[in-house]
Amino acid sequence: MTRSATHSTTGRVQPRSYSDWPSALFLSSVLINTILISICTNPWFLAPLMLLQGLLLTGCQEAKHLCAHGTFIGNRNVSDAIGTACAALVGQNFFAFRYFHLAHHPVPCTEADPEGPLYARSWRTRWIWLLAPLEVPWVAWHLTRTGWSMVPRAKRARRNAAFVWWVVFALSIAVGLRHAPRTVAVAYLIPLALSAWFDFILTQAEHYGVAIAPASCRRPQGSIANDIALPFGLGWVLLHRSLHRTHHCEPALRWFEVARRIETDPTAAPIGYIAFVRRWLTDGPRLWLTDRGSRANANVPIRAQSGRRT
Repeated sequence: MTRSATHSTTGRVQPRSYSDWPSALFLSSVLINTILISICTNPWFLAPLMLLQGLLLTGCQEAKHLCAHGTFIGNRNVSDAIGTACAALVGQNFFAFRYFHLAHHPVPCTEADPEGPLYARSWRTRWIWLLAPLEVPWVAWHLTRTGWSMVPRAKRARRNAAFVWWVVFALSIAVGLRHAPRTVAVAYLIPLALSAWFDFILTQAEHYGVAIAPASCRRPQGSIANDIALPFGLGWVLLHRSLHRTHHCEPALRWFEVARRIETDPTAAPIGYIAFVRRWLTDGPRLWLTDRGSRANANVPIRAQSGRRT
């Protein structure tokens, strides 16, 4: 693992404060780019800024994921606040997401995996990629609905506070659309759509090609996930969101440690983004299928994880 103390189930770490600067730099980049977009009037400059914003919003969703594990920022309260803000960007409740996601980690690609209903209902057509922006609210609804009751009783006040923040954020977007629609569109809505189209492939790649096993089955983490290699520099903008196999093997790694770890892992075999796109276009979307090609069970018992310290 790492030299930091870890939590065996969640992959949480107790990082040293000086190691927070890469995360702080990322958040500063998001803020600066948002300000630049809001004041930019030249379309030749605005277009690349919007594209960058779409990539940064993808990074924000990885920041949410890292906050769920407690590896983005060392201070837990600050981490939860950042996770709550980033989750609201895509309509999710952070604490519902956290316990949904932590339920996924011990049982990935099995019939007990809470991600099952998402993929069991997936369309078989490749045209689904074009609908990726519309999937954002659908995924948010499913994650929040499923994860809502998984939140332990002791954490439900924070879950409810995160819901209040989501309402405040949604209202602020509505007010912004009324009084400054162009700014909201170019700084948030259009980049969010661009992020959804780009990130769709990364989401599909996470466990692509892995057969769904019975709930009692446990397989090596390295055998049930994929790493996607991105062009130079892009991984840092996305907080290495594409290196999912490495994350499953060592969830306690800080995001800026993942790239170094994959270089020293002799079993790592990252797939290029374009190469995976070609494979996906040939084989089609990820579906919830057993090794025999039949549809796997996706009935997940939903319960509060009251005995888990997080």
